[in-house]
Amino acid sequence: MLGKIEISLDQIKSNWTALNFASNGKAAAVVKADAYGFGMTRITKTLINAGCKYFYVANLDEAIELRKDIINKDITIAVFEGFFEGTELTYFNNQITPIINNLEQLKRLLSLFRQGKKIRAILNINTGMNRLGCNSKEIEFLQKNKNIVNELEWDFIMSHLANSEDFKNVINDIQLNKLLEFSKNFPDIKLSFANSCGIALGSRFCLDQTRPGIGLYGVNGVGENIKLKSKDLKLPIKLYAPIIQIKEVGIGEAISYGGIDITNRKSLLATIGIGYADGWIRQLKNNTSINIDKQQCKIMGNITMDSFVLDITKIKNNSLNEGDYLCLLDNYNIKDLFKKLDLISYELFTLMGSRLIRDYK
Repeated sequence: MLGKIEISLDQIKSNWTALNFASNGKAAAVVKADAYGFGMTRITKTLINAGCKYFYVANLDEAIELRKDIINKDITIAVFEGFFEGTELTYFNNQITPIINNLEQLKRLLSLFRQGKKIRAILNINTGMNRLGCNSKEIEFLQKNKNIVNELEWDFIMSHLANSEDFKNVINDIQLNKLLEFSKNFPDIKLSFANSCGIALGSRFCLDQTRPGIGLYGVNGVGENIKLKSKDLKLPIKLYAPIIQIKEVGIGEAISYGGIDITNRKSLLATIGIGYADGWIRQLKNNTSINIDKQQCKIMGNITMDSFVLDITKIKNNSLNEGDYLCLLDNYNIKDLFKKLDLISYELFTLMGSRLIRDYK
Protein backbone atom coordinates (compact mmCIF):
# COMPACT_ATOMS: atom_id res chain seq x y z
CA MET A 1 0.00 0.00 0.00
CA LEU A 2 1.27 3.44 -0.92
CA GLY A 3 0.74 6.86 0.53
CA LYS A 4 -1.05 9.38 -1.64
CA ILE A 5 -1.42 13.10 -2.13
CA GLU A 6 -4.82 14.41 -3.08
CA ILE A 7 -4.31 17.55 -5.16
CA SER A 8 -7.21 19.88 -5.84
CA LEU A 9 -6.59 21.48 -9.23
CA ASP A 10 -9.62 23.71 -8.71
CA GLN A 11 -8.10 25.10 -5.50
CA ILE A 12 -4.75 25.71 -7.21
CA LYS A 13 -6.61 27.55 -9.97
CA SER A 14 -8.52 29.53 -7.32
CA ASN A 15 -5.28 30.46 -5.51
CA TRP A 16 -3.65 31.66 -8.74
CA THR A 17 -6.76 33.61 -9.72
CA ALA A 18 -6.70 35.43 -6.37
CA LEU A 19 -2.97 36.11 -6.71
CA ASN A 20 -3.54 37.35 -10.25
CA PHE A 21 -6.33 39.66 -9.08
CA ALA A 22 -4.06 41.07 -6.36
CA SER A 23 -1.37 41.51 -9.07
CA ASN A 24 -3.67 43.66 -11.19
CA GLY A 25 -4.03 40.81 -13.68
CA LYS A 26 -0.27 40.43 -14.20
CA ALA A 27 0.66 37.19 -12.42
CA ALA A 28 2.94 34.57 -13.93
CA ALA A 29 3.61 31.24 -12.16
CA VAL A 30 6.75 29.53 -10.88
CA VAL A 31 6.58 25.77 -11.55
CA LYS A 32 10.18 24.77 -10.86
CA ALA A 33 11.12 21.55 -9.03
CA ASP A 34 8.21 19.70 -10.64
CA ALA A 35 5.86 22.49 -9.52
CA TYR A 36 7.15 22.16 -5.95
CA GLY A 37 6.62 18.41 -6.13
CA PHE A 38 3.03 18.37 -7.39
CA GLY A 39 3.49 17.78 -11.11
CA MET A 40 4.91 20.47 -13.39
CA THR A 41 2.99 19.65 -16.56
CA ARG A 42 -0.35 19.02 -14.82
CA ILE A 43 -0.12 22.22 -12.75
CA THR A 44 1.02 24.27 -15.78
CA LYS A 45 -1.89 23.08 -17.91
CA THR A 46 -4.31 23.86 -15.08
CA LEU A 47 -2.95 27.40 -14.82
CA ILE A 48 -3.05 27.89 -18.59
CA ASN A 49 -6.76 27.08 -18.38
CA ALA A 50 -7.01 29.73 -15.65
CA GLY A 51 -5.42 32.31 -17.95
CA CYS A 52 -1.73 32.16 -17.06
CA LYS A 53 0.62 32.51 -20.01
CA TYR A 54 4.04 33.01 -18.41
CA PHE A 55 5.93 30.33 -16.45
CA TYR A 56 9.29 30.14 -14.68
CA VAL A 57 11.46 27.08 -14.08
CA ALA A 58 14.84 26.63 -12.41
CA ASN A 59 16.99 25.27 -15.22
CA LEU A 60 17.08 24.51 -18.92
CA ASP A 61 16.39 20.80 -18.44
CA GLU A 62 13.10 21.62 -16.72
CA ALA A 63 12.25 24.08 -19.51
CA ILE A 64 12.88 21.51 -22.26
CA GLU A 65 10.78 18.93 -20.43
CA LEU A 66 7.92 21.41 -20.05
CA ARG A 67 8.17 22.65 -23.64
CA LYS A 68 7.69 19.09 -24.91
CA ASP A 69 4.26 19.08 -23.28
CA ILE A 70 3.41 22.77 -23.76
CA ILE A 71 3.98 23.26 -27.47
CA ASN A 72 1.92 26.45 -27.69
CA LYS A 73 4.58 29.08 -28.37
CA ASP A 74 2.27 31.78 -26.96
CA ILE A 75 3.09 30.28 -23.57
CA THR A 76 6.40 31.65 -22.30
CA ILE A 77 8.82 29.46 -20.35
CA ALA A 78 11.64 31.37 -18.64
CA VAL A 79 14.72 29.90 -16.94
CA PHE A 80 16.20 31.29 -13.73
CA GLU A 81 19.65 29.66 -13.85
CA GLY A 82 21.16 31.83 -16.59
CA PHE A 83 22.32 31.72 -20.22
CA PHE A 84 25.30 29.39 -20.38
CA GLU A 85 27.77 28.89 -23.18
CA GLY A 86 26.72 26.08 -25.49
CA THR A 87 23.00 26.40 -24.74
CA GLU A 88 22.24 29.27 -27.10
CA LEU A 89 20.68 27.24 -29.92
CA THR A 90 18.70 25.11 -27.46
CA TYR A 91 17.03 28.25 -26.15
CA PHE A 92 16.43 29.54 -29.67
CA ASN A 93 15.13 26.30 -31.18
CA ASN A 94 12.74 25.62 -28.29
CA GLN A 95 11.64 29.24 -27.89
CA ILE A 96 12.68 29.31 -24.25
CA THR A 97 13.33 32.64 -22.55
CA PRO A 98 16.73 33.03 -20.83
CA ILE A 99 17.27 35.13 -17.75
CA ILE A 100 20.49 37.11 -18.05
CA ASN A 101 22.34 37.16 -14.73
CA ASN A 102 25.66 38.80 -15.64
CA LEU A 103 27.51 40.65 -18.39
CA GLU A 104 29.05 37.51 -19.90
CA GLN A 105 25.58 36.09 -20.44
CA LEU A 106 24.42 39.40 -21.89
CA LYS A 107 27.31 39.39 -24.39
CA ARG A 108 26.39 35.82 -25.33
CA LEU A 109 22.80 36.91 -25.98
CA LEU A 110 24.01 39.90 -28.00
CA SER A 111 26.16 37.65 -30.18
CA LEU A 112 23.21 35.35 -30.87
CA PHE A 113 21.05 38.36 -31.64
CA ARG A 114 23.54 39.74 -34.17
CA GLN A 115 23.55 36.37 -35.94
CA GLY A 116 19.86 36.93 -36.66
CA LYS A 117 18.67 34.46 -34.02
CA LYS A 118 16.55 36.81 -31.97
CA ILE A 119 15.00 35.66 -28.71
CA ARG A 120 13.39 37.72 -26.02
CA ALA A 121 15.04 37.61 -22.60
CA ILE A 122 14.85 38.91 -19.03
CA LEU A 123 17.55 41.03 -17.42
CA ASN A 124 18.07 40.16 -13.75
CA ILE A 125 19.68 42.70 -11.44
CA ASN A 126 20.72 42.05 -7.87
CA THR A 127 19.07 44.49 -5.47
CA GLY A 128 19.95 42.73 -2.22
CA MET A 129 19.29 39.00 -2.53
CA ASN A 130 22.92 38.33 -3.58
CA ARG A 131 22.03 35.04 -5.24
CA LEU A 132 21.59 35.67 -8.96
CA GLY A 133 21.65 38.82 -11.06
CA CYS A 134 24.01 41.54 -12.26
CA ASN A 135 26.16 42.95 -9.46
CA SER A 136 26.67 46.61 -8.64
CA LYS A 137 29.65 47.06 -11.02
CA GLU A 138 27.73 45.42 -13.87
CA ILE A 139 24.68 47.55 -13.12
CA GLU A 140 26.85 50.66 -13.27
CA PHE A 141 28.30 49.51 -16.61
CA LEU A 142 24.82 49.00 -18.07
CA GLN A 143 23.71 52.41 -16.92
CA LYS A 144 26.67 53.94 -18.78
CA ASN A 145 26.19 51.74 -21.86
CA LYS A 146 22.44 51.80 -22.38
CA ASN A 147 22.85 51.07 -26.09
CA ILE A 148 23.85 47.47 -25.32
CA VAL A 149 20.62 46.85 -23.43
CA ASN A 150 18.52 48.76 -25.96
CA GLU A 151 19.83 46.68 -28.86
CA LEU A 152 18.19 43.56 -27.43
CA GLU A 153 14.55 42.55 -26.94
CA TRP A 154 13.43 42.22 -23.33
CA ASP A 155 10.31 40.92 -21.66
CA PHE A 156 11.31 42.28 -18.27
CA ILE A 157 13.94 43.68 -15.99
CA MET A 158 13.60 41.60 -12.84
CA SER A 159 14.87 41.29 -9.31
CA HIS A 160 13.96 39.12 -6.34
CA LEU A 161 12.78 40.01 -2.84
CA ALA A 162 14.85 38.56 0.00
CA ASN A 163 12.49 39.29 2.92
CA SER A 164 8.98 39.35 1.52
CA GLU A 165 7.47 37.24 4.32
CA ASP A 166 8.51 39.95 6.80
CA PHE A 167 6.06 42.70 5.89
CA LYS A 168 7.74 45.26 8.17
CA ASN A 169 11.28 44.70 6.90
CA VAL A 170 12.64 47.96 5.45
CA ILE A 171 14.87 45.99 3.05
CA ASN A 172 11.77 45.30 0.95
CA ASP A 173 11.44 49.02 0.20
CA ILE A 174 15.19 49.41 -0.34
CA GLN A 175 15.15 46.65 -2.95
CA LEU A 176 12.09 48.10 -4.67
CA ASN A 177 13.69 51.54 -4.86
CA LYS A 178 16.90 50.10 -6.34
CA LEU A 179 14.93 48.34 -9.06
CA LEU A 180 12.87 51.44 -9.84
CA GLU A 181 15.98 53.62 -9.93
CA PHE A 182 17.71 51.29 -12.40
CA SER A 183 14.60 51.07 -14.55
CA LYS A 184 14.62 54.84 -15.11
CA ASN A 185 17.45 54.17 -17.56
CA PHE A 186 15.20 51.86 -19.58
CA PRO A 187 11.65 53.25 -19.29
CA ASP A 188 10.26 51.07 -22.08
CA ILE A 189 11.17 47.76 -20.41
CA LYS A 190 8.60 46.25 -18.05
CA LEU A 191 9.44 45.17 -14.49
CA SER A 192 8.99 41.82 -12.70
CA PHE A 193 9.60 41.75 -8.96
CA ALA A 194 7.16 40.32 -6.41
CA ASN A 195 7.04 36.67 -5.42
CA SER A 196 4.04 35.14 -3.58
CA CYS A 197 4.43 37.05 -0.33
CA GLY A 198 5.63 40.09 -2.28
CA ILE A 199 2.15 40.27 -3.80
CA ALA A 200 0.72 40.54 -0.29
CA LEU A 201 3.01 43.54 0.34
CA GLY A 202 0.74 45.59 -1.90
CA SER A 203 0.26 46.80 -5.46
CA ARG A 204 3.37 48.99 -5.55
CA PHE A 205 5.47 45.81 -5.37
CA CYS A 206 3.52 44.09 -8.16
CA LEU A 207 4.70 46.37 -10.99
CA ASP A 208 4.30 44.78 -14.46
CA GLN A 209 4.53 41.12 -13.45
CA THR A 210 4.50 38.99 -10.30
CA ARG A 211 5.96 35.50 -9.94
CA PRO A 212 3.95 33.43 -7.40
CA GLY A 213 5.32 29.97 -6.62
CA ILE A 214 4.57 28.70 -3.12
CA GLY A 215 1.44 30.87 -3.20
CA LEU A 216 -0.09 28.47 -5.71
CA TYR A 217 -0.33 26.13 -2.73
CA GLY A 218 -1.88 28.72 -0.45
CA VAL A 219 0.81 29.01 2.21
CA ASN A 220 4.03 30.80 3.03
CA GLY A 221 7.30 29.23 4.13
CA VAL A 222 6.12 28.38 7.64
CA GLY A 223 2.79 26.94 6.55
CA GLU A 224 0.59 29.96 7.29
CA ASN A 225 -2.21 30.67 4.84
CA ILE A 226 -1.34 33.67 2.68
CA LYS A 227 -3.83 36.49 3.25
CA LEU A 228 -4.76 38.79 0.40
CA LYS A 229 -7.25 41.64 0.49
CA SER A 230 -9.65 39.69 -1.68
CA LYS A 231 -9.42 36.32 0.09
CA ASP A 232 -7.28 33.95 2.12
CA LEU A 233 -5.55 31.26 0.10
CA LYS A 234 -5.86 27.58 1.04
CA LEU A 235 -3.59 24.56 0.85
CA PRO A 236 -4.89 22.45 -2.08
CA ILE A 237 -3.33 19.17 -0.98
CA LYS A 238 -4.03 16.43 1.53
CA LEU A 239 -1.44 13.79 2.38
CA TYR A 240 -2.79 10.35 3.27
CA ALA A 241 -0.94 7.28 4.54
CA PRO A 242 -2.19 3.72 5.12
CA ILE A 243 -2.35 1.81 8.37
CA ILE A 244 -0.37 -1.34 7.59
CA GLN A 245 -0.58 -3.00 11.03
CA ILE A 246 -2.39 -2.56 14.37
CA LYS A 247 -1.05 -4.30 17.46
CA GLU A 248 -1.32 -4.31 21.24
CA VAL A 249 1.81 -3.94 23.38
CA GLY A 250 2.31 -4.00 27.12
CA ILE A 251 3.79 -1.53 29.59
CA GLY A 252 7.52 -0.87 29.30
CA GLU A 253 7.89 -1.86 25.64
CA ALA A 254 10.53 -0.06 23.56
CA ILE A 255 9.33 1.21 20.19
CA SER A 256 11.24 1.19 16.89
CA TYR A 257 15.00 1.73 16.30
CA GLY A 258 16.94 2.58 19.41
CA GLY A 259 13.90 2.28 21.64
CA ILE A 260 13.74 6.04 22.14
CA ASP A 261 10.12 5.80 23.36
CA ILE A 262 8.84 3.28 25.90
CA THR A 263 5.17 2.61 26.58
CA ASN A 264 3.92 3.65 30.02
CA ARG A 265 0.61 1.79 29.70
CA LYS A 266 -0.94 -1.04 27.79
CA SER A 267 -1.09 0.50 24.32
CA LEU A 268 -2.68 0.05 20.95
CA LEU A 269 -0.22 1.01 18.22
CA ALA A 270 -0.72 1.53 14.50
CA THR A 271 2.16 1.27 12.03
CA ILE A 272 1.69 3.87 9.30
CA GLY A 273 3.05 3.10 5.83
CA ILE A 274 4.95 6.29 5.07
CA GLY A 275 8.45 7.38 6.05
CA TYR A 276 11.37 9.58 5.17
CA ALA A 277 11.72 7.98 1.73
CA ASP A 278 8.34 9.59 1.03
CA GLY A 279 9.33 12.97 2.49
CA TRP A 280 7.78 12.33 5.91
CA ILE A 281 11.12 13.18 7.46
CA ARG A 282 12.40 12.20 10.90
CA GLN A 283 12.29 15.66 12.46
CA LEU A 284 8.50 15.76 12.07
CA LYS A 285 8.29 13.48 15.09
CA ASN A 286 9.35 16.31 17.37
CA ASN A 287 6.24 18.36 16.76
CA THR A 288 3.63 16.05 15.32
CA SER A 289 0.62 14.39 16.83
CA ILE A 290 -2.01 13.14 14.42
CA ASN A 291 -5.57 14.27 15.14
CA ILE A 292 -7.95 11.32 14.83
CA ASP A 293 -11.57 11.77 15.93
CA LYS A 294 -10.50 14.88 17.87
CA GLN A 295 -7.87 12.87 19.75
CA GLN A 296 -4.18 13.72 19.52
CA CYS A 297 -2.28 10.53 18.74
CA LYS A 298 1.46 10.67 19.43
CA ILE A 299 4.21 9.34 17.19
CA MET A 300 6.13 6.64 19.09
CA GLY A 301 9.76 5.95 18.21
CA ASN A 302 11.69 7.21 15.21
CA ILE A 303 10.17 7.84 11.82
CA THR A 304 11.88 5.28 9.60
CA MET A 305 12.40 4.97 5.84
CA ASP A 306 9.03 3.37 5.10
CA SER A 307 6.90 3.74 8.23
CA PHE A 308 6.32 5.15 11.69
CA VAL A 309 4.34 4.05 14.75
CA LEU A 310 1.34 5.94 16.11
CA ASP A 311 -0.24 5.48 19.53
CA ILE A 312 -4.00 5.11 18.89
CA THR A 313 -4.94 3.94 22.39
CA LYS A 314 -7.28 6.94 22.86
CA ILE A 315 -9.37 6.06 19.82
CA LYS A 316 -12.56 4.44 21.05
CA ASN A 317 -14.71 1.67 19.61
CA ASN A 318 -11.86 0.14 17.60
CA SER A 319 -12.82 2.43 14.72
CA LEU A 320 -9.48 2.06 12.92
CA ASN A 321 -8.57 -0.95 10.82
CA GLU A 322 -5.57 -2.14 8.87
CA GLY A 323 -5.88 -0.75 5.36
CA ASP A 324 -7.52 2.50 6.48
CA TYR A 325 -5.92 5.77 5.37
CA LEU A 326 -5.12 8.59 7.78
CA CYS A 327 -4.81 12.23 6.75
CA LEU A 328 -1.41 13.48 7.93
CA LEU A 329 -1.36 16.89 6.26
CA ASP A 330 -4.08 19.31 5.19
CA ASN A 331 -4.98 22.98 5.32
CA TYR A 332 -5.95 22.75 8.99
CA ASN A 333 -2.82 21.23 10.48
CA ILE A 334 0.00 22.46 8.22
CA LYS A 335 0.81 25.49 10.38
CA ASP A 336 1.08 23.33 13.52
CA LEU A 337 3.36 20.94 11.66
CA PHE A 338 6.09 23.57 11.38
CA LYS A 339 5.99 24.93 14.93
CA LYS A 340 9.46 24.99 16.51
CA LEU A 341 10.93 23.07 13.59
CA ASP A 342 13.81 24.23 11.39
CA LEU A 343 11.76 23.25 8.36
CA ILE A 344 9.85 25.20 5.72
CA SER A 345 6.98 24.28 3.45
CA TYR A 346 9.21 24.43 0.35
CA GLU A 347 11.36 21.63 1.79
CA LEU A 348 8.50 19.40 2.85
CA PHE A 349 6.66 19.71 -0.46
CA THR A 350 9.67 19.10 -2.68
CA LEU A 351 10.82 16.15 -0.56
CA MET A 352 7.58 14.25 -1.08
CA GLY A 353 8.84 11.19 -2.91
CA SER A 354 7.86 9.51 -6.15
CA ARG A 355 6.30 6.57 -4.28
CA LEU A 356 3.44 8.81 -3.21
CA ILE A 357 0.52 8.57 -5.62
CA ARG A 358 -0.54 11.97 -7.00
CA ASP A 359 -4.33 11.87 -7.08
CA TYR A 360 -5.67 14.91 -8.96
CA LYS A 361 -9.19 16.06 -8.17
